[in-house]
Order: sequence, then structure tokens, then C-alpha cells
Amino acid sequence: MKTKIAAAIALSLLAGSTFAAPTFYGEIDASVDYLPEDNASPVSDKDVVEVSSNSSYLGVKGDEKLNDRLSAVYLAEWAFNADGEGTDWSARNRYVGLKDAKLGTVKVGTHDTPLKQLSSVVDTFNNYVANKADVTGIMTGEVRLANVVVYEAPALTLPTGAIKFNALLATGEDSGIAKGNGASKAAGRGLGDTWSASLVYDSPVVVAGVAYDKAVPTTFAGRGMTNASVPEVTSGVAGTAFAAANTLRAIGRLNVLDNSLALKALYQTSEVEAANGNDAAAADIDKSDGWLVGAEYNIPSAKAWTVKAQYSANTTSFKSSKNDYDADQIMAGVDYAFSKQVKLYGYGGYLTLEQASNKTKQPVVGTGLEFKF
Repeated sequence: MKTKIAAAIALSLLAGSTFAAPTFYGEIDASVDYLPEDNASPVSDKDVVEVSSNSSYLGVKGDEKLNDRLSAVYLAEWAFNADGEGTDWSARNRYVGLKDAKLGTVKVGTHDTPLKQLSSVVDTFNNYVANKADVTGIMTGEVRLANVVVYEAPALTLPTGAIKFNALLATGEDSGIAKGNGASKAAGRGLGDTWSASLVYDSPVVVAGVAYDKAVPTTFAGRGMTNASVPEVTSGVAGTAFAAANTLRAIGRLNVLDNSLALKALYQTSEVEAANGNDAAAADIDKSDGWLVGAEYNIPSAKAWTVKAQYSANTTSFKSSKNDYDADQIMAGVDYAFSKQVKLYGYGGYLTLEQASNKTKQPVVGTGLEFKF
């Protein structure tokens, strides 16, 4: 009898609850990629075809209105591998927070840095080839951090657009930098020893932004989408290193021809910040400079079709007599949108990694299907 009474009370409370239902969402993106190996010894070269999972994830989010101005917000996302490889359910963004209509939003948890968020505006091939054909593969700064507090200011509305400001403060909780299962960890103990901030002007025609990372851990001298089992440009040659970085990034996007054509650009520069946990090789890195130009054209007479192209490059210089390490990547592709949720795409690209006489070349041709829900 007591059990029945307790169940009846619980049901009545749920029935009378005004809590908003959470939103379940996600994305499944998989591709088939031709990635022939270009090894240090030509006799080891071979053709390779791989199935790639490209930013597939599940998420739940919601908000609960508390009064006329204040709402509670939450979000949690988990990445998984559509191709069945690797470890599933790594951490993506996840937080709980409060949103005030006049003062802005504060979030606590795990989050992309404001600097990383800028790349989504201009990186045309974001997440392609297992997330290695975008700027993440060769540039610094594409970081999700654990143990953070994020502030998103209310947009300042102007006659032609809006100005937006975001800031992130992170604590290493008395430890060194580390790579986590989907989110990296900063060094230090105080909240704000590591931070990131961005300022963006957003309008229908022009989007322009600048961001700065302070002591944010990242990978220097990345390898991009190279698939060589014995590459000529090895980590020992180029000095790949995971280290805290101070990074300045600027982006711009121009929408013209009635928004059919988008022209995109990015420039950034990074230097190593001394921090507990930096790889030893980072001590020899002087700086890392990267840039990107790209374009997307949505065909007016056939709105389902979009053609696009992008060139990105990054140069890492060293304090010693070691030669600069250059990574150059060019991509071109076409999308066919069946709907807002389903897209079929194809692409081709070429990556070059070079340091002095050492050179690795990586072509790619692929096609994939993206489903958002």
C-alpha cells in the first residue's frame, strides 16, 4: 500500500511539473576515403581505402525559465565512432549554467574555447577525413578545455549587425597540461591562469572576429591527414609537441551575390607558453604561423548543390638551427543537400609536409553522408 501511495505521489508531481522537456539531437557522419601511403621508402608505398567517422555525436540540451529574465541552461554531448574504430563516448561540450536576458550567460563545465569557435565560421572542410583535413590537422588552437567557466555577453545590436563577446576561464586544478578523453586540461591552480576570449562583429554580409588564447594547451607542428606508416617527415624531424600556447587568431567572412558566394579567410600566430607538462620538444619551438583562404558557392539555379574550395598553410619555426616545418593543404569538393538534415558530399585534396629536403605528400579522394537529427 505504501508503495502504491508513493508511486501515486511521484506521478502527480511529474504531471504537475512545469519543467521543459530536454532536446535530444546529434549527427552521424561517415565517409569512404582513398588515402594512399607515401612512405620514406618508395617500395613501401601502397594504396589504402579507409572508412572514416567525421564528428559523429549525440547530445541532450535544454533550458528552464526561472522568471521573466533568468533561465537555467544545460547541455551534454558524447562523441562516437560511426566506423566502429577507437573508443566511443569521449567528452564534447557539456555544461550547466544561468542565462540572464540582460546580463548574459554563465556556463560551468567543459567547453570549446572562444578562439576555436571562430574557425567554424571560415573552415569550409571542418571535420573531413576523420577531423584531420580541417585546420585542426595542421594549426594550433583547436581546443576543448575541461574545468572551465564561460561567459557569453548579450549581443550589442547595431543598425547593420551585432557585436558579440565571449570569454573562458580555466583551472588546471594544481596539475600540468594533459590530453583528455575529448577535452584537454590546462596547467596551474587558479581560475584564469588559462583563458580565452573573442570579439565578433556579425552581420548578414560581413562576419569578422578576433580571439586570443592564454596558456591554452595545443599541438604544434601537426601532421594533418597524412596516412604514411613510415613518413619521411617524422615527429623527430619536425618537432611535433603538445604544449601550452599563446595564440592570436583573426577571421573574416564576406557573403556576396545575394549570399550565394561566401569568401573566407583566417590568420593566426602562436608561441609556446612555459607550463608544467609541456613536451620537451616545445622548448625549441619559436612560433607557429597559420593562414587560410576559402570559398563556397551555392548554385542559385540548383540550390541543393554547393561547390567549395580551400587552401590552408602553417609554418613552424624553431629557435635552433633546425629548418622551418611547413604544412600546406588544399581541398575542393561539392555538396548535395537532400534536406536541411541530410547531405551527400564528395571531395579531393592534397597535403604536403616539408622540412628542408624531407617531404611527405598525401592525396585524398572521398565521399560521405551526413545526417543531422
